[in-house]
Amino acid sequence: MDGYSEGVRLAVGDVVVYPAHGVGHVVARERRIVQGAWQEVLVVELADGLSVTLPVERARELLRPLLSEADLRRVQETLREDHTLSEDVWLQRRKDTQVKVAGGDPLGLAEVVRDGVLRERRLIAKRTGSQLSPSERDLYMRARRLLSGEIGLAQGLEPAQADFWIEQQLAATA
Repeated sequence: MDGYSEGVRLAVGDVVVYPAHGVGHVVARERRIVQGAWQEVLVVELADGLSVTLPVERARELLRPLLSEADLRRVQETLREDHTLSEDVWLQRRKDTQVKVAGGDPLGLAEVVRDGVLRERRLIAKRTGSQLSPSERDLYMRARRLLSGEIGLAQGLEPAQADFWIEQQLAATA
């Protein structure tokens, strides 16, 4: 997304996004011996209780700031978009979906969430009793958790409120 070009702040206390794992806080910045040499490292505590230690240079490559108001509007537009679903079978769509979830970009996550909901609605409307495959549902739920976690932190919302906001955007496409 365009809003990330200014770079991420990496001071203790800053909120950052580790794309594949979600939002977190920089809890320490210190010098440590890494592979036999002194390096400056960051310790990032993620929302799911995971703690990650990264050399600062690697952190600059991997971490990004929370989505901005402009980014949030683009996410909202993506969730509300009347999108034509791919007719490919899940095995053909899976790689693209996995890349979007692992990349952690809010727009990619919003696309996965939107498409998962639209696909599920279509299956329900056909009344075949079909549901998303377990692996597709898992990726959809992971994308939704990552997206709602970031929206919640960016907007000062509890996780349930952020998920409700997502649900409201998706309802606009129903």
